[in-house]
Amino acid sequence: MKFFILFITFCIISHASIIAQVQSIQGNVKVKHQNSFKKKKLKNNTKINDGDLISTYKNATAILKLIDGSKVILENSSTIHFKSLTNLEQKSGKIFYQITSRNAKNSLKVKTPFAIIGIKGTTFIINATNNYRVSLKEGVIGVQSLKEEFELYQETQNKEFENFKKKDSSSFEEYKNKHNKSLIKRLKEFDLDAGNTLIFNGLKVNKKDTTSINNAEFLYFEKLISETNE
Repeated sequence: MKFFILFITFCIISHASIIAQVQSIQGNVKVKHQNSFKKKKLKNNTKINDGDLISTYKNATAILKLIDGSKVILENSSTIHFKSLTNLEQKSGKIFYQITSRNAKNSLKVKTPFAIIGIKGTTFIINATNNYRVSLKEGVIGVQSLKEEFELYQETQNKEFENFKKKDSSSFEEYKNKHNKSLIKRLKEFDLDAGNTLIFNGLKVNKKDTTSINNAEFLYFEKLISETNE
């Protein structure tokens, strides 16, 4: 019986596909393999297979290199599930993605607690803590709702709403209802272009131009990658 269990385990491992490799680790980082109940401490140069669940703990970071050359950086208190090379699930935390160019057939999808992000190749950050947000540095990504349509608010639309409230709060509701269709876009999915951030509050999504803010955050992660490559 023991031999049979070992044989089955070997078969499962041997059929696993390598998706990434650990480039650098700081602090406590663990991996839970598919069909395993226990988490193991992750070390540098460890291979990441499909089905692996990676978790960083307090004050920990992990830099992973995918087999296509893409880079993924987990900040502290982050968890990501590597389902396949084209299908990831970010369960929590803040994660930086630097994804190499892909064709439509091999495009990447990242499922989060608030949306599904589709990528063909670009650099972006997903924050899946209490303040859900996606920041994009370059290129375009697709954003798809998990269930119902989003209510997408542009930054200029929000300002227009607020300015009108200050001028004439008594008729604001009437104004909002009258212009609702033109000021709020209800979409099941849409594209996000570079230099913008999406902030999610349930189905309400605010789109803001945050180029200057994002640059500092992106530079931080890119510096970690450059230091690892040295």
